Amino acid sequence: MRTLGAVLFFLAFAASGQEAPEAVNGKFHRAIAAGDLDEMVRYAPEARRAEMQGMSAAQKDAAVKMMQMMLPRAFTLLDKRVAPDGKTARLVVSGQAQSLLGGRPETTYGRVAMVTEKGEWKVDEVSWSNERPSGAGAGPAAPAQTRPAEPPRTFGAAKQECVFKPVMTDEDRERCK
Repeated sequence: MRTLGAVLFFLAFAASGQEAPEAVNGKFHRAIAAGDLDEMVRYAPEARRAEMQGMSAAQKDAAVKMMQMMLPRAFTLLDKRVAPDGKTARLVVSGQAQSLLGGRPETTYGRVAMVTEKGEWKVDEVSWSNERPSGAGAGPAAPAQTRPAEPPRTFGAAKQECVFKPVMTDEDRERCK
């Protein structure tokens, strides 16, 4: 009976055309890595967008730069839990991030709280830490709350920024296309 319930949940999820929470988080992550505030805001709920509108341009720029500093360039999905009502989700991800003290890269863990708004997943809150969250990718979860085990998804780094130079290599020109 549990399997039938899970199959029906996934069929309903697929039929809705709604992107999976981890796909939306991947787009949000790439927007941060690229420093694209307008793209980031597309994946934020209305309340977060309203907060951003109240900030000055300098505050927005500083917030984006701070997020970029804390963010690993690529990450792997460790755990995903969707509430039984399908309105909230919690993701746990990990990746290699540069130490803020200038040391070698270290594993960092992200906790992503997501909500649905007008039928679409939105990234409500993200926090990164070097401490592995308890239960991240381990232990049984209620079948109605999680999807079946999938191989970890790794999302690549955002395209490098275009910088015009007096002499440009083929790679430099490719970045600027």
